[in-house]
Amino acid sequence: MHRTLEEVQMNSKKIFRGNLKVYFPLFTLLMVLLLNDTSVYVAAFAIFSALSVYSAGREYFRLLRVPLYFIVPSSLIIAFFIPGKKVDLPLPINPSEEGLKLALEVLLRSFSAISIFFFLILTTTITEIFSAFKKLKLPDFIVEISLLIYRNIQVLYDELERLERAANSRLGFNGFRNFVRTSSLLAYSLFIKSLERAEKVEMAMESRCYSGKMPTYSEKSSGFLLAFLIAATLFLIHLTG
Repeated sequence: MHRTLEEVQMNSKKIFRGNLKVYFPLFTLLMVLLLNDTSVYVAAFAIFSALSVYSAGREYFRLLRVPLYFIVPSSLIIAFFIPGKKVDLPLPINPSEEGLKLALEVLLRSFSAISIFFFLILTTTITEIFSAFKKLKLPDFIVEISLLIYRNIQVLYDELERLERAANSRLGFNGFRNFVRTSSLLAYSLFIKSLERAEKVEMAMESRCYSGKMPTYSEKSSGFLLAFLIAATLFLIHLTG
């Protein structure tokens, strides 16, 4: 049976608690991007994928399908259209060595960041995100925009699940040609439907007198040792890579 992201967040196993579950993924995401190291990308993807699977099970893989519709085609475009020395492959159009290298780096960088962000999404509710941001003394408009983005990611995920169920019921993924055709249609429909759903969410919030102010949530933080070990491991990989 399909579960919404809110249900997954409430029932997921809590590796970190309190504001640490928000601050640690964001800090790690920033560190991984600043280190700009391929080996760190691979390690971060492996670590946070394992944490996400432990916390939420197969829901992580269901969520991971969302960016596949955008990242993989983008990487293929980079591989085939970046100029350089061509790789000899039995294809009508051969990719360049520079394009393949850049595409691989973009792919690893994207999925390492996504795995960290998805761990945050699968284990942290909107209320917990709001509470953590409030304690950072961020301006209200930044907190509100962040919450809307976070909420719209959930809407996007639920919309993709609905579209995939409809496509499966019509055998839209049978065969490679049907798979490619259906995936392209899903990517287009997902963009349009997500805009429509976002407007409905906004109307629902306004009808409930939402003004950007939400009750704060407080819980004692725990899991500092594991957080330190993960951050130290990624940094050591960068130093020895």
